[in-house]
Amino acid sequence: MITPITDVNVVMVPGSWTIDAETRARIDAHWAEAIADNPKLWNGRVLGAVAPGLPGGLAIEGGVLTGTAQEGNFADYLAWRDWGFPEFGIRNLFGSALILSSDGALIYGVMGRHTANAGRIYPPGGNLEPRDITPDGRVHVIGSIEMELTEETGLTAEEADVASTLVAFDGPRISVGRIFRFRDSAADLVARIEAHSAAEVDPELDGLVVVRSASDLTERTPGYAHLHARAVLGR
Repeated sequence: MITPITDVNVVMVPGSWTIDAETRARIDAHWAEAIADNPKLWNGRVLGAVAPGLPGGLAIEGGVLTGTAQEGNFADYLAWRDWGFPEFGIRNLFGSALILSSDGALIYGVMGRHTANAGRIYPPGGNLEPRDITPDGRVHVIGSIEMELTEETGLTAEEADVASTLVAFDGPRISVGRIFRFRDSAADLVARIEAHSAAEVDPELDGLVVVRSASDLTERTPGYAHLHARAVLGR
C-alpha cells in the first residue's frame, strides 16, 4: 500500500527493542559472521518504529504519519532483516529521496559493495539514527531524507521543488518517500551524481539506474521502491 501524507510526527519513547537472551546470542553470532565477511560494517545505533496495532504504534491520522520509536543496534536490525523480519514489535521506518528529473525519470542507486545492501537498487535513503532525533524528542524523518540525499548523491533539497510526500507500506518496511523535482535532465543528474561518487573514498553507490517505468526494475529492487516508482511515474 502507498498513500500521500502531509507530515510525519514520530516521537522517541524510553526502552529498546524487545530481544530475549536466546535471540541475543543468535544475533551476536550472526554479527560475527557478517563482519568477518564485510569488515566495513559498523554496529551503530538505529531507530525502529513501534509496530502498528501496538500502543504508540504507527498510524496515519489526518494525513499525518504518527507513532513512536525506540533505539536498537544495527546488528539487531541486520539479523532481523536476514532472518525474514520475525516479529520484534517494531517496523523498519526510514526515508527515501525520490529524485525526479525534468524529463520524467526517477534516479535510483545501486548500493556499493562495502555496504550491507550490496547490489540492491533503490532510492537514496537509510535507517534512522540518533542524529535524526530533535531536541524535543521527535524523529526528523524529512531531515533524514534530505541528509541522505546529499550524502549519497551530492544533490541538495534546496535546488529542487518538493512535489509531494508518500508513505509506502511494504510489510515490515515502511518508507517515507519525498519527491524532489529537479530542473536537470536524467542524463545531467546521473553525471552530477557520478562525479560526486568519484570524489568519495568509499562511495555509497556503485552505479545508477534511470527508472522511466516500474517495469524497468528487477528483483534487486525491494517492494517499497517498486511502490514508489509506480506511484510517481504512473506506470
